[in-house]
Amino acid sequence: MDKIFRRVTMSDGKKQEQKKKKNRKRNVTMNFRVSEKEKKLIESRIALTGLPKSKYFIESCLYQNVMIKGNIRVFDEIRKQVKEIAEAINRNPNLEGLEDCRLESLRMILEMLENLYGKE
Repeated sequence: MDKIFRRVTMSDGKKQEQKKKKNRKRNVTMNFRVSEKEKKLIESRIALTGLPKSKYFIESCLYQNVMIKGNIRVFDEIRKQVKEIAEAINRNPNLEGLEDCRLESLRMILEMLENLYGKE
């Protein structure tokens, strides 16, 4: 049986060590699947902005409004997040050192509630 061919860089692990040494600020990768049509639409939007793809996706995911349709999963997640935030506030009533992810969750929940009830 023939051996599987591996490049020299893959077999000795030096390249992986070099990546770790770079100490990158953004070292996490996120992937998602799209259709060919969606890919073309996204790439045309990216071209119009003049931003690099990574910057576009970060800006788009963090700062765009997202339409949410309430269902049981959404309400369960909101309930869970509010409970975790309440526990964190009870531990630290001055809100000093509250994690960024908790603050962002709270901001998003309040924004959702404002959109839901603020229009009345």
